[in-house]
Amino acid sequence: MVQHEDVINESNLKTSYRRSLFLFIFGSISGIFIFFVQINGQFPFEAIYKGLLNLLGDAVPYIILSYPPLMMIGFIYAKKFAKEGSKICNFFEEDNTFHGVVYVFSSILAVMILLQSGISVLYGPKSAGFMVTDILPFTITIIPVGGAVLPLLASFGLLDVIGSVLEPIMRPAFKVPGKSALDTIASVVGAAVVGIFLTASLYKDKHYTTKEALLISTGFSLNSVGYCAFCVGYVGLISKFNIMFLMYLVITYALAAIMVRIPPIKNYPDSYVDGSIQTEEMRSENVKFSIHQIKKGFNNAILKADSSDGIIKEVSSGFINGIGVSMKVVPMMLGIGGVVLAINEFTPLFVILSKPFIPIISLLGVPEATIAAQSIFVGGLDLFLPSALIGAAAVPDATKFFVVMISLMQVLYITETMLPIIFFGIPVKFRDLLILWVMRTIIAMPFVAICMHLIY
Repeated sequence: MVQHEDVINESNLKTSYRRSLFLFIFGSISGIFIFFVQINGQFPFEAIYKGLLNLLGDAVPYIILSYPPLMMIGFIYAKKFAKEGSKICNFFEEDNTFHGVVYVFSSILAVMILLQSGISVLYGPKSAGFMVTDILPFTITIIPVGGAVLPLLASFGLLDVIGSVLEPIMRPAFKVPGKSALDTIASVVGAAVVGIFLTASLYKDKHYTTKEALLISTGFSLNSVGYCAFCVGYVGLISKFNIMFLMYLVITYALAAIMVRIPPIKNYPDSYVDGSIQTEEMRSENVKFSIHQIKKGFNNAILKADSSDGIIKEVSSGFINGIGVSMKVVPMMLGIGGVVLAINEFTPLFVILSKPFIPIISLLGVPEATIAAQSIFVGGLDLFLPSALIGAAAVPDATKFFVVMISLMQVLYITETMLPIIFFGIPVKFRDLLILWVMRTIIAMPFVAICMHLIY
């Protein structure tokens, strides 16, 4: 680790103090503006990715369907024919046989969807077709735009300042660095996948240990305020959105504080991506508010800005990297997500698996416990599915409240967050993500039931 003095010496900088200070101020203000300042009720980040989506127009489905075969061909060429050290070889360096199989399978699915022929159970509008029309369009725009904008938050020092200020709160409560608060905010105003992308990037840059990255990506990568409002409004409870969103944030942070202290997250190592171990001294550093630590955070920010490649290069490089990441993630989400949705739609498997939830929900006094259990269980597949099921059911508002709140707090959804967590490079087992989903669901139930009984 680099040692920083209270006062930065100009000779310690690669460029100049004035340039570094400008990059820190301009980059940070730009990032804050794009992510956190609403204009006419919309955040600029949301306007940018939706604008890109509109610009692509009718080409969106064809772009999505082109990614799997491109990845399949690229994977085969990289592993069989490319020279070691070449760009394409490096691009596919971390991919293994499993990735190759998924690329091939998702390519077959893409052809089925394009031709509307083959196994309809797999390519239809309730399975892989749903992924193409409702989920992946946002993936192919949010990730590149997020890749372009996130350097404004991460590469010019803003994280260092925020981390120094919030460390005394975040470290004791959640056992994570103070800068992780920014991951949450990026998720809430952008999208969960943006928070996961930022967390994975910071993990690879040695800002987080494996345990910290896992907790942040599974506990702090929250659903955006816009999508939360959409789900709440879909079931007819938009008049209660403000209080529901507040409850959602409070309970979700309580869940994060609990989950980090118990397995499976507790069992993950406090080691960085290069294998080095985080010491107790590192964890106990800066846990009290002081002017010295704020100065240190500012100095670290200047050094961070000094080491950057400049705003244009960082933003353009981030956008290109985002495209590369989305090209890898789309086949995984299309293939695996499509199959899981098909299982849910055409088999009784998830109805059967939801049955253990029924007595718990009944005990909590939730009306229509059977329907609530089935709706909550499909939340592990996709965020919107619980709202879609319970919104169409003739059940009391209390049941709708309970189901929607639980679905938001689950945070982990196979189609939208579990697969990106894995394929963005955070080293977690899929089994553990499923365990975390079950644990979050069960632990959240009594909290949400109390809120339900207070309102209804």
